[in-house]
Amino acid sequence: MVLLNILFMIHLIITTANIQDNFEVRREQYIKSIDRANEFSYLFDSCTILECFSEHEQYLNDYNTYYSKIPNTYPEKGLNEMAHLKGFLQQSHFSADDMIVKLTGRYLLEDNSFFIKLGLLQENYDAIFKDDSDIYEGRGFHTFLYSVRLNTFLDTINSLNFSTDNLDPIEWGVKSFLKDYKGLYLLNRLGVKAFQGTFSDKIFSC
Repeated sequence: MVLLNILFMIHLIITTANIQDNFEVRREQYIKSIDRANEFSYLFDSCTILECFSEHEQYLNDYNTYYSKIPNTYPEKGLNEMAHLKGFLQQSHFSADDMIVKLTGRYLLEDNSFFIKLGLLQENYDAIFKDDSDIYEGRGFHTFLYSVRLNTFLDTINSLNFSTDNLDPIEWGVKSFLKDYKGLYLLNRLGVKAFQGTFSDKIFSC
């Protein structure tokens, strides 16, 4: 019997939110993030910019952009992002077994290590995250860069408490659902430079 090396497609989704506050600063950060990710396009099958606020941005015409129509109704921004991701994935033609990589726009990939690791792990694992105890108190998983198989991703999103009263960081909800999942792999390093705040007053490598 010949064992086949099963490879699943990898789809990168970069989330953006072009709000008017400090628009020019955010635009430049998004462009740098997107262009940097595209340097590693040989390691994934598609890249989509998921715009979660604006109806149209001229500069995004240079990229494969999907403009979400879902309103931002939740005080917790992470819930809004998950709602946008769910809406996009449900209308996509991706396979249920494909791996979805989500990168927060403005955050900058330092190298290709995440995609290299994903290529090695995708046959045996459905969710690839990093625990956030390196920066926070460890109650969550980092959600600025991760990969989840599409069907597992939708299950994770559906497990969240979509309520305007839910102010818990989205990282907590994701970890709560996936922490005992047998298909979970936790990385020691993501290979991304994270910018907290529009003016990047807090910068850390993760």
